Order: sequence, then structure tokens, then C-alpha cells
Amino acid sequence: MKQSEKIIAWIMRALAVSFAVVGLLFLFAPDAVLAFGDALGARVGTFAPAPPTGAKLWLSLGVAYMALVTALAFLASRDPRKNRVMMLLLALGKATSSLTSLWFFLTDAAVFIYLLNFIVDGLLTALALGCWWVAGKE
Repeated sequence: MKQSEKIIAWIMRALAVSFAVVGLLFLFAPDAVLAFGDALGARVGTFAPAPPTGAKLWLSLGVAYMALVTALAFLASRDPRKNRVMMLLLALGKATSSLTSLWFFLTDAAVFIYLLNFIVDGLLTALALGCWWVAGKE
């Protein structure tokens, strides 16, 4: 395995671990995640509070999404060149999450955690696409 593939594998494993941890936080402490986002937003500026999680269906779908991106990152890490397509799927999920968060921030309420998710998942989209591109180079 080339050095660039080893680096990509490490990045994908780190992402898999972080996605798993965040997914567990979503599952077991959803209100604490929102409260953390509100507290962080209060330190940076004036933002609307995050709406309560309410319907467990959306929480269930969010946890399922985090499980899926965890699996995609882990599978990509096993052989970055062979499993390169997993990085595109990961980028698609993160881009969708990023852009919907921006949409909610602009059209629903100026909630800091929406803005934060737009930025973080946007950066993760770029990272996944960068890894995909590097893994495809000869």
C-alpha cells in the first residue's frame, strides 16, 4: 500500500470512530448535543435556540445515518483504492447534511448548530472528495 493510501486509510478510520461517537451521542444524549450547540453559539454571537428533538423518528433516522457513514468510512479505510466509491457516498451524505443545515439556517431559524453542521459537514465533504481524488491517482 502506497503512503498516500495509508494516510487515507488512517483518515477514514478516524472519521469512522468520530462518526460512531457522534451517533452514540445523538442516540443517548440528543438534548445535551443541542444544549452544547446552543451554549457554543452563545459564546460566538446571538443565535436562536435549537428546537427540541421531539419526534423520535427524526432521531432514529439521524442515528441510522451516522451508522451508515461510520460503515462507509470504515469500509473505505480497508482498501482506499479498491473501496474508493465509498468515499463518494460518504461525500454525498455529508454534502446533503451540510446543505440542508444551511437551508434550515437561512429559511427556518438562525440556530448556531445548523451553521456549525453546515461548516463541519462541508469540510468533511471536501475531505472525503480529496481522499477519493488522491486514492484514484496512480
